[in-house]
Amino acid sequence: RNKMKLMHLLGVLSLAVGSTALSLMSTHSSAAALCPAHSTRLAAVRCAYNPDGASKARPKKTKTKGPKEKVKAAAPTQTIVPEQTFYEGAPSKSELIIPGISVLTVVGIIPFSAALARQAWTQYKITNRRLQVSSGFQGNEVVQATWREIEDVKWLRRFGGVAGDLVFTLRDGAKLEVRSLEEFDRNLAYMMEQLGDEVKEACYYPDGPAQQFLDKVAAGEEPPVVMPAAVSE
Repeated sequence: RNKMKLMHLLGVLSLAVGSTALSLMSTHSSAAALCPAHSTRLAAVRCAYNPDGASKARPKKTKTKGPKEKVKAAAPTQTIVPEQTFYEGAPSKSELIIPGISVLTVVGIIPFSAALARQAWTQYKITNRRLQVSSGFQGNEVVQATWREIEDVKWLRRFGGVAGDLVFTLRDGAKLEVRSLEEFDRNLAYMMEQLGDEVKEACYYPDGPAQQFLDKVAAGEEPPVVMPAAVSE
């Protein structure tokens, strides 16, 4: 009889344990169904701590930037012409005539001395790029202007064209004077060629004497207006 009671008690306990286990399993499955994110996180945690798991961390892709090749366009070639001197010299000696006559008087000594100083210290230089005037004490004062800076020219001939005076007006309003320039028509023709057609028309070049000189050059009576080196060749 005692054995019957003991077996009955064990059967009741086994039924209670089985029902409790079933209820726990159903609760876990319902919780997983209600919260899939939680189950996903649990699975991810298991995979992370499982070295033998199927999921592995993917390596990051690194982008390598190679140097970009820049293609430069070829620069246009420019021919640089060296500077050549067309004329270089002192003022014409014809400017000593009148001061030399006036030296017979006491008053004429001063202008004659000034003319001699100009002959010694003044130099004119005409090149294919610029006009330069050296003057002052021992020629230390140097003024120069490129041809593109000049916008107007006025001139006056002396002694029938043996020499002449010029006044150049620059684009900034400054003026450059050249007095008693030798070989006037030849030097004037060369300078006008450097200044261009626009300045020629503004200055009404060539005038009568200049046109006569150009006609003589065309007829071969005068040497061509070119660089001295070209004439010698």
